[in-house]
Amino acid sequence: MRTLAVLPSRFASTRFPGKPLAKIAGRPMVQWVWEAARAAEGVDRVVVATDDEGIWKAVHEFGGEVVITDPSLPSGTDRVAAVVDMLEEPFDVVLNIQGDEPAMHPETIAAVVKLMRDQPDLPMGTAACPFSTADEVFNPNAVKVVTGEGARALYFSRSPIPYLRSSTQFQLDFRPWMKPAQLAAFRRHLGLYAYRPEVLRAFTRLPPHPLEQLESLEQLRALAAGIAIGVADTPHLSLGVDLPGDVKAVEALLRERGKAV
Repeated sequence: MRTLAVLPSRFASTRFPGKPLAKIAGRPMVQWVWEAARAAEGVDRVVVATDDEGIWKAVHEFGGEVVITDPSLPSGTDRVAAVVDMLEEPFDVVLNIQGDEPAMHPETIAAVVKLMRDQPDLPMGTAACPFSTADEVFNPNAVKVVTGEGARALYFSRSPIPYLRSSTQFQLDFRPWMKPAQLAAFRRHLGLYAYRPEVLRAFTRLPPHPLEQLESLEQLRALAAGIAIGVADTPHLSLGVDLPGDVKAVEALLRERGKAV
């Protein structure tokens, strides 16, 4: 099975312009993601997709492969699909590893590749890790995923799901009666996806779904269209960078792993 990893890296982020070039422990953010993808077992080729000459130059400087995609493309997924169409080499699985995930662990990427290899009928795959605290479950920036039979995703949400019902109380915040052992019922979705190439192309032709627009979660478009998404378990947390203030938390996580000083 041949696997391509594409790292969409856009310069014009509304909340953090130029963030792929932001320094994380002394290196550009996109370099951390590229190194994780390169180190992941089962990944055959890694390509950065960008719309910016500065990012293109930075990737070349650290020895990565990079292509320029149309800046008018509406999403990172569209940029991934554009790269697949540009390359002459055929692939069985295409990974979309978001360029603002500098703490993505190579073992997490490898787990998603293995999921797609072990289940050849699976159209899409992604990953999830445990939550450390109940407070994290209530953070809308930490996306939750609920799975069913065969670890297939039932729903993704920014809200705390599943809901823990109390026999004596009813309120949206269920932390007052949540038991420590119940934290294991919650899974944190991580920012990478795997697609069969034909599924990726079909996905980009689908219109945005109302649920996707309500939650601002692109994967809900796939579920609404009946595209199954398998979820690989990983113990490794990955933190996305949305704002400059997120950099310190990512650097702390990398220090815990011995990757930064």
